Amino acid sequence: MGEAAHICGEKPSAARYEASMTDEQRDSVHNLIYLCADHHIVIDKAEVDWSVSMLQTLKASHEAKVRMALEVAFADVAFPELENAVSWISSQVPAGNGSFELVSPEEKIRKNELSNGSRHIIACGLMSLTTVSDYIEAEAQQDPDFPGRLKAGFLEHYCYLRKVGHKSDELFELMCDFSQRGMCRQADRTAGLAVLIYLFEICDVFES
Repeated sequence: MGEAAHICGEKPSAARYEASMTDEQRDSVHNLIYLCADHHIVIDKAEVDWSVSMLQTLKASHEAKVRMALEVAFADVAFPELENAVSWISSQVPAGNGSFELVSPEEKIRKNELSNGSRHIIACGLMSLTTVSDYIEAEAQQDPDFPGRLKAGFLEHYCYLRKVGHKSDELFELMCDFSQRGMCRQADRTAGLAVLIYLFEICDVFES
């Protein structure tokens, strides 16, 4: 299990505390690094060996590897993975409202106050846009209600999360979890994300 550790300490007594930082800066994603419980203790107990610059470099290196892995994973999304990822919508009632009109992803990112981390996932997911679009079009040839049912499932959960108070990156992360639910294979989970990003780009999921 990971723990959110502060690069610059949260309190005056904490390792690498920086008095000039505001509380908002201390708790921002830029000052947090996820570690296992053992290494969380190590970096705080051996502060002299784990400077702010070293931790920032390690974090940046790891994030670069994750970005590269995301790009590779989305590039490999194909029809079989998409079929597995959306199998749950077979019993979903088609959406009775909303639209599939093109909406600027940048506008939705701004409106939902998403961070650069979420922005990058969206950018990677857009690499699969044509594949997801072709898949949905092919399914619609056999089942005209398929696109409506697909949107309905995501839109219903999105509206529920908004209603109970989730927003910004937390909301986006929960929608990512929703898109991957019940799937064990990483390829299928990535396909689920690709479908979410497709809907993010072309309809009113994340529009409210």
